[in-house]
Amino acid sequence: MNELLIKYGISGKLKVFAIIAAIYFFAISAGLGIYQALQHKFDFFFYVGAAGALLALLLILTVTVWQTDMIILLNNEGFRLDLPAQKVKGTIFWENVTHVGIGLSYLTIQTNANKNYKIDLENLKYKDLRDIKTKLIEICEAKKIPYNNV
Repeated sequence: MNELLIKYGISGKLKVFAIIAAIYFFAISAGLGIYQALQHKFDFFFYVGAAGALLALLLILTVTVWQTDMIILLNNEGFRLDLPAQKVKGTIFWENVTHVGIGLSYLTIQTNANKNYKIDLENLKYKDLRDIKTKLIEICEAKKIPYNNV
């Protein structure tokens, strides 16, 4: 079986465009701020230049460092997720799963260690939610893990 990878992020082309725009914005803003500082004019335009340079740096950080790599990975070994506001961080291995409950926009997973996980998927797109449920049913049937609708 192939794996299901769901990630939400910006595309490579948009990332390059945003970095180019941020570098241009930084150059203009920093140039304005430095020009005003060299003339010892710390007025409105100096602060506009400083704020613009800061915003450009924040844009670069937003499209590079602060982008998430993966949100959900569903394969034969386990169920790895990195969703915001979830108690589950890391991988749930299928060899430890005893039961899977499939709800409208959430999943419940019971494991051998008497841990019950409730995974909220309401922030995902409908197509991705449907793909997760289909892949989850396929894995449960292949590994003979009991599942039902909750």
